[in-house]
Amino acid sequence: MTAGLVFSLLTAAFTPCAHANVYATDIKLNGGSNSITNASGTSVSISYILNEPATLGTTVNIFSGTNVIRALSFASGTAGALRGTNTVVWDGNATGGSGAAAGTYSIGITPSASGFTNWSQTSIDTNIGNYVFSPRGIAVNNNSNSPYYGRVFTGNAKNGPSTGLPNPIPGDVDGILKVNADGSLADEGQGNTNGNQAGYQWEDDGFDDSPHFLRYGQDDRIYALDLTGPGIIVACDMIMSTNQVVLSTVNYNNNPYEGEVSNGGGWGMMDVTDAGTGKGRLWLGDDDEPGGAGVWVWNMINGVANPSDTRGTQAIAVGGDLSLWPAGGFMMDEGSNIFVSQVPTSPGDQHNLAMVFTNWNGVTTLTNGTAWRVGAGDTTFSGIYDTALNSRVNPKFVAYAISGSSGGIRVLNPTNGATVLTNLDAGNTYFGVAWDAVGNLYGASASLSRWRAFSPPGTNQATTVALETVQVTGSSSVIIYITSIVVSNNTVIINFTGPSSASASAFTLLSAGTAGGPYASVGGASISQMSPGVFQATAIKNGAIQFYRVKYTQSSPTRPTITSLQVSNNTVTINFTGSSSDPASAFTLLSAAVAPGPYASVGGASISLISPGVFQATATKNGSVQFYRLKR
Repeated sequence: MTAGLVFSLLTAAFTPCAHANVYATDIKLNGGSNSITNASGTSVSISYILNEPATLGTTVNIFSGTNVIRALSFASGTAGALRGTNTVVWDGNATGGSGAAAGTYSIGITPSASGFTNWSQTSIDTNIGNYVFSPRGIAVNNNSNSPYYGRVFTGNAKNGPSTGLPNPIPGDVDGILKVNADGSLADEGQGNTNGNQAGYQWEDDGFDDSPHFLRYGQDDRIYALDLTGPGIIVACDMIMSTNQVVLSTVNYNNNPYEGEVSNGGGWGMMDVTDAGTGKGRLWLGDDDEPGGAGVWVWNMINGVANPSDTRGTQAIAVGGDLSLWPAGGFMMDEGSNIFVSQVPTSPGDQHNLAMVFTNWNGVTTLTNGTAWRVGAGDTTFSGIYDTALNSRVNPKFVAYAISGSSGGIRVLNPTNGATVLTNLDAGNTYFGVAWDAVGNLYGASASLSRWRAFSPPGTNQATTVALETVQVTGSSSVIIYITSIVVSNNTVIINFTGPSSASASAFTLLSAGTAGGPYASVGGASISQMSPGVFQATAIKNGAIQFYRVKYTQSSPTRPTITSLQVSNNTVTINFTGSSSDPASAFTLLSAAVAPGPYASVGGASISLISPGVFQATATKNGSVQFYRLKR
């Protein structure tokens, strides 16, 4: 088991299915986000959120490695398959009714749906979490290794009518709204008071400038553009408890276009790639007109733009294939292809509006070299405001938010620019677009003051594996023997043996009508200790034939809990607690550069016993930011 500055996580080797609309997020065990330790046969409460109903039901699989030791099925319309929060129970037993053997178990949740004939809206406009007064960007956490997988973020760039009241509507307050996949508000609240969020002040400047163009980063942070000045990029953690300015005016005060940008419309769009991987980059685009600075990039060091780079590197120049200015947003995939769009000078303009520059080498400024350019003369495609790939690794779709008179969201084939979907939800102006990990499309609409989610057509399912695991103990070494069963005067008397140190309260009598089960607790049963290790259970006879088992519940060891962490003279000192009987050798210190991991043992770490149940770990500092856990 593990515990630490972040929750205990163990990721199984499963990935979500592509192009599915229903999926599970916000998985919790026994109401919490930590892994748990249980005795064999002890029940576990499993809760999760479905973004929409599982119209073909849900299966919850209990895995030992890749083997399913128990499958729980929940039909459509019942708890376990409903939109929103569902809670189901695993009784701790394997298939057939016997308690799960000692070991580590993971939990996979697979909802299924019959889907729709065409792209269809799955979000509910009346949900309070879908309301955003003046949206200017949207992003979805698509990292299944994150505790906040599936969370939706929208940027509200103007204070709404209820701002200033004692309890304003969350979507009215200038800042970033964070909600669950079903449109319910985040459990921890919004952390936003009059636009001050995690200590950063979002400002309503009257021009809907802050925040803008949200992007999810691989370091489990949300990045947003603050355009109240020339433009800076701010990064916040998933619960908006901390923020960091990761690119500011210092990073472009020697840029050749700095004067034009500062005196014009500013850096009007942004992107972030590979954050937290050691090769992260921050991108800015200029929407000044005419001309413009094009698209520029800065390498990241320790989570921020390289502080010694005060110029940046120009990726795309205006004047070639990008003939106007990139005011329609851009996004880069992992193949060094930059998908960028631009704004026409007038209705019916013959300039191409969307394009992709391929294979940028990271050094040479691109002027020409697009694989495709589309949209010339298409007034229904004018007014592109944001661009989003459904995957940076292997994109199958590229979507565009349309703020022009036609409105809606257009989807193209990223390989050839062919139209896949023409202006979904046309007539509503969209200022942000994003995808989740399973193929749902999200848009932030200013005309609706809402964000909406849309599902692709077709029958579908997706599997989400809980980050938390269940550690089962006790069953491999404790054996319960029933020595006799006697029926007298409608009373069943069962004698059995167990551990000599166990008390009668550690046992539960189970029964079933067939030998294969399922077994359930016997109501009104009484268990008494006859002598150390010898016990007797009595119960009222129930039916002509009944089968019995005895379940033993063993107490769980105390989970290690970090109580403090200090860094002094390049040494990290971590104090933590465990069971009073634990030796120091029972624990291993783990660390990672980012909160979701992966975590590895810390070389050279030392763990010592301070007093019974109190321990201290020391290690050499490694990097400016490090996350720690303790494994039993």
